[in-house]
Amino acid sequence: MMRFLGICLTALVAASLIVSLPGEVRAQQDLIIAQTKKSRATATPRNTGTHVYLLRGFMDIFSTGMDDLGVKLNRSGIRASVHGHAEFPSLADAIIERHRQGVRESVVIIGHSLGANACFEMAEQLGRAGITVPLIIAYDPTAPMTVSGNVTRVVNFYSSTNGWGSPIMRGAGFRGTLSNVDLSRRGEIGHTDIDKSPALHAQSIGYIRSIGSGTRSATAGPEADAKPRNEPVKSDGNAAAKDTSPASTASVPASSTLSPSTAAAAAEKSATAPSSENKN
Repeated sequence: MMRFLGICLTALVAASLIVSLPGEVRAQQDLIIAQTKKSRATATPRNTGTHVYLLRGFMDIFSTGMDDLGVKLNRSGIRASVHGHAEFPSLADAIIERHRQGVRESVVIIGHSLGANACFEMAEQLGRAGITVPLIIAYDPTAPMTVSGNVTRVVNFYSSTNGWGSPIMRGAGFRGTLSNVDLSRRGEIGHTDIDKSPALHAQSIGYIRSIGSGTRSATAGPEADAKPRNEPVKSDGNAAAKDTSPASTASVPASSTLSPSTAAAAAEKSATAPSSENKN
């Protein structure tokens, strides 16, 4: 009899444990979820440094200069990747997702031709997610694109006489630095050649290196001036009008008789020479 009662008691204890087990499991799961959410909320964002996104032009055929610049950047220790111009929406989506996960990066966008146009569309998409773009460098964009307010600096290398290049416009809310650098007076610079210029590559790398340092590189380019990098933007009554008008166009000393090879040499020389260019 006593043995039977012992068996019954053991069965009752086991049954009570089985009944209570799912509740305990749920409680443990809820605790783990709460701790995970708390750790995500309090996690310190991880900064991965600068990432340069280079966007090629039409059909990825005529923008091999972007590939060359990408190689130079990676060799110099600056992370860079080369993409087709139509990839910009997925690139922006990936950056936004990483940002939500606490992964931060200084996004630099460089493009040639249709890739230059896509730079500004990509920046606008990032701006809608609250992500700042410190620098855009455009090589001969084919349309007068506008700059969104989340961009800090734009340098546009273009030619006003090659039948393709176009200046960039200030968008509503843009308060950064916009420099339209007209290269047409350096000699004949073709639309399919401008992205391959060693001088412009050197200047572009200089701009990228200056991010976060608060100083301009010695290879900053023909539109560099003496104004401090972080100078406050002056407000005036014409601010709204300025936002929708083109930036003043910078140019270089006339050399209309230069051949392409001589023009390239002149460009190399001007990359390190003092400049009196105007910029917006």
